[in-house]
Amino acid sequence: MDCRQPFQGGSFFDHEGQPYCETHYHAKRGTLCAGCHKPISGRCITAMFRKFHPEHFVCSFCLKQLNKGTFKEQNDKPYCHGCFEKLFG
Repeated sequence: MDCRQPFQGGSFFDHEGQPYCETHYHAKRGTLCAGCHKPISGRCITAMFRKFHPEHFVCSFCLKQLNKGTFKEQNDKPYCHGCFEKLFG
């Protein structure tokens, strides 16, 4: 999983005593966005056992931004209530 590439600018992230690039550091810590696969710093939404940047937690059908607690889940994908009813109701 680790890229074994030289560290850009000579700086790296430490996780459990091992050096990592930014992406693999966040992957080890479970802080990569499930939507864009980029590191999350700052606000995040945790839903369906994954983390998301708030702007990347969207309905799988209409792509409207969702809020934690205001979505339905089907086949491990989030949906707004309207799309969920249309598709699965």
